[in-house]
Amino acid sequence: MKKLLLSTLIFLATAPLANAAQEGQPTPQCPAALTGNAEKLDLNAYKGKVILIDFWATWCPPCKKSMPFFNSLRNEHVKNGFEIIAINVDENSEEAKQFLVSNAVDYVTAFDPKGDCPAKFDVQAMPSTYLVDKTGKIRKIHLGFRDEDKDMISAQVSALLAE
Repeated sequence: MKKLLLSTLIFLATAPLANAAQEGQPTPQCPAALTGNAEKLDLNAYKGKVILIDFWATWCPPCKKSMPFFNSLRNEHVKNGFEIIAINVDENSEEAKQFLVSNAVDYVTAFDPKGDCPAKFDVQAMPSTYLVDKTGKIRKIHLGFRDEDKDMISAQVSALLAE
């Protein structure tokens, strides 16, 4: 009985990690709503492209700092098959939409005020960025954002586009 109880506790303690988005695994589907309509985000529609999925919030200073860089990165590589999807996790999506009016970006934005997507990805920090290859597998996970990360992220995007 003790072995069964111990095994059950170990399984329950590690189960969330087993389902978390990890490098080398397929990207989980995410039910975020796209900007301007009730259409849901379909990550399968991006197969064949390299994508960067960025979880962000208006209350997160590093998130806001990363957005101009990501916008430039996207615009530099969009013709080569690169796209960015930003998933906002603010509980009040209207605040995020207002933020985007004054801080417009050229990439796809989606909203998940219920937090379903961060749960599926097991987001551990804000921002959290997932770099996905052309087959839909997560290749790199970045937690947080600092200016020093720019060159590394740019190089990783270029390398995936070259594959």
